[in-house]
Amino acid sequence: MRRSITRSVTRSGRERSALDAAYEECRRLVRSTRPTEYALMQLMPPAVRPACWALYAALAAADDLVDSTEGTPQERARRLEQWRAALESDLSSGTSDDPVRRALTDAVWHWGLDLGDLLASLDAVGRDEGREGVATWQEWRERAHAQNVSWPEQLMRMLVRSGLPVPVRLRDLPGFTRFVDGLFLTDMLRDLPEDLDAGQVWFPAEVLDRFHVTPAELLSREWTPAVRGLVAHLAGQAREWLENSRRALRNTLPLGPAIVLDSAVELFGAELDAIVRAGSAVLHRPVRVPRHVEWRILGPARARAAVVWRLTLPPGDSPERTAAGARAGTTPSADGAPDAPAPALADGTVPGTTRIAEPPLPPRPHRDGVRPPAIPEAHLPRHVAIVMDGNGRWATGLGLPRDEGHRAGAVALRDVVQGALEIGLAHLTVYAFSTENWKRSPDEVSKLFAIMRAELLDGELLDHDVRLRWVGSPDGLPEDVVEVLRAQEHATRHRTGLTFNVCVNYGGRAELARAGAALARAAVAGEVDPARVSEQLFAAHLPHHALPDVDLLWRTSGEIRTSNFLPWHAHYAELHFTDDPWPEVDRRDLWEAVVAYTHRKRRKGAASVPTSADRAE
Repeated sequence: MRRSITRSVTRSGRERSALDAAYEECRRLVRSTRPTEYALMQLMPPAVRPACWALYAALAAADDLVDSTEGTPQERARRLEQWRAALESDLSSGTSDDPVRRALTDAVWHWGLDLGDLLASLDAVGRDEGREGVATWQEWRERAHAQNVSWPEQLMRMLVRSGLPVPVRLRDLPGFTRFVDGLFLTDMLRDLPEDLDAGQVWFPAEVLDRFHVTPAELLSREWTPAVRGLVAHLAGQAREWLENSRRALRNTLPLGPAIVLDSAVELFGAELDAIVRAGSAVLHRPVRVPRHVEWRILGPARARAAVVWRLTLPPGDSPERTAAGARAGTTPSADGAPDAPAPALADGTVPGTTRIAEPPLPPRPHRDGVRPPAIPEAHLPRHVAIVMDGNGRWATGLGLPRDEGHRAGAVALRDVVQGALEIGLAHLTVYAFSTENWKRSPDEVSKLFAIMRAELLDGELLDHDVRLRWVGSPDGLPEDVVEVLRAQEHATRHRTGLTFNVCVNYGGRAELARAGAALARAAVAGEVDPARVSEQLFAAHLPHHALPDVDLLWRTSGEIRTSNFLPWHAHYAELHFTDDPWPEVDRRDLWEAVVAYTHRKRRKGAASVPTSADRAE
């Protein structure tokens, strides 16, 4: 089940106060019951933290209902079912009397979280009631993934909605499921005293048998050599999974989430060290990481994360948001009132699917509320092409890796596409990856493609009236990038708004050479008379012959050349060069370029015809 929720809301001061109190209740709950997880949440962007608290508090509330010793198993299962039903009702109505559900409802509505995945996770928690244990590691993993995989993916979805292109479908990334395994096993070791109090042993029977430890032995809290060996082995297994997953995930995540990942591995590793050192105490009381160890890990991480979020997220989601807006999960508008929540993701938009919003959503407004200039349709360029230059140099100048520039550039492109929709532009083409870009380092190219795929998979384009078309060659491209480009071309083929052409593995001279080769083959086959080859016939043999001529070609970052970009289609384009690197651009720069275009006189080789205004002068 996958559903999405969209609403428009204006909250009274009383409602905002109640919502602030609900988020604060979630914060206190997480901080008191899960200090390690709370510390990691503090590394997230400030605007996202309240929703992190709400997500974790909801899972904790459901888990507490199952783990409670009050009543029979049937009664506990019924209480959880009632809580889940109340949550679903609250999500439909938009509010709740329960503070945790109130905060979660607001987070789901504001951030467009995947309600189906969240409810499925709660259902998985409910299935633990009455279960005696698990027999194998495979059964244990299925339990861990059913309960836990959705939650970090919701955090990634919030980062995407904040403006950072990250992989939303984490479960598809190599190493991620092992990361979940490592966290779940560490959590199980940490919660061992509580589970034993409840008469539960959740370690797989196969590992208990290997160390000749029985559930009864654990429940009696006997610290035998076998139990000591079991705990040491499980701690070592959890640490191995965490470290291996970090190595696998590091190159697929942008710098901000990578800082959170590194800190999680370090903190949970320190927790595992503390568990092993605790000896028999691990069976009797929760074990905490020493404060000085925690601070040694978190202090530098907080400083780095603050800098990264400030540099890579749009200002609207920076720490400078008002406190009330950040707590309530809304973005303040120019007059200080909270805006309506961001629209939810299209129903079912996840990697591997291409479902689109019907009808399309209107363009997303600019974060500062600026409106587009009024340009008559007759004066608009039909086709604008952009060389998005300066991503790597922008990042290097700020002391960041070059791939952070590409991520910031993806955020800028999102806003420009929204601006193109707002003014009614018919065609927009961007130079995303040229055939010359293969000369860059393999690491940068690999990360660039990962960013591109994550950006497409986020599905924001599928929410709006955008028809995506891929211009370029599949030769040498990663198969997953080719698949998502083709899938979204197909999914949006009936859209009638903006045609958004993405040039990936494109080279202008190569395009002309392919057209010449196609004409030569046709001539050899007797289908074309070489003496009658015209411009129109040549254009018909171009790989992307349906692409209209470019009216305005815009390049950023101070470079004054076209770099093998659309040489046939841009033969009479008006050229527009600006100094700012692409990551510092937004839709207002597009509007300025279009307004400048409207002041040009498009003669295309003809003599200028004086207008009535010219004659009056």
